[in-house]
Amino acid sequence: MRVVEGRLLGAVGSVAVVACIAIWGASPVGAHRGDHAPDVIQLSYSETKGDVGADNFLGVFARHTHRVKFSIQLHRIKSRAPGRYRKDITDTDIHGRKARHPWVPNRKEGGNGVISKVHRALHHRGHISLRVRAWKSGVVDDVRIRINRNKCSSTPAVPIDCEVKVD
Repeated sequence: MRVVEGRLLGAVGSVAVVACIAIWGASPVGAHRGDHAPDVIQLSYSETKGDVGADNFLGVFARHTHRVKFSIQLHRIKSRAPGRYRKDITDTDIHGRKARHPWVPNRKEGGNGVISKVHRALHHRGHISLRVRAWKSGVVDDVRIRINRNKCSSTPAVPIDCEVKVD
């Protein structure tokens, strides 16, 4: 009889331990760990001289983001493109728990129009406003970012290099 009671006591103890672990895992501390809102941190735009023409790069760095969309309007003509996450590109200026890999306009789905409008506006007008939306689980971070050519750096190898911090 004592052997049966010992096994029964061991089984009840195991169930109690599993129940405690399950309750602890469902506590508010564990539940809120991944509930961060999306946050757009920085926009980067640069032009470099390529073999055929200019190589333009437009990228947005965002934290806690599942999806990004770029929108721009120039002379009443709108261009929109979804973002594509580029894990192969790393910005070493962004440290800590910030986003290091950019979202770039998807060139297969309208990204060329967005990038060309930024290029034309900076060369003709000297400034452009770009709308960026970052989504995660129904929460949206909607920002308008103004790029001024006067605030961009320039060298002979890189005609335009802009980094705009988003507050």
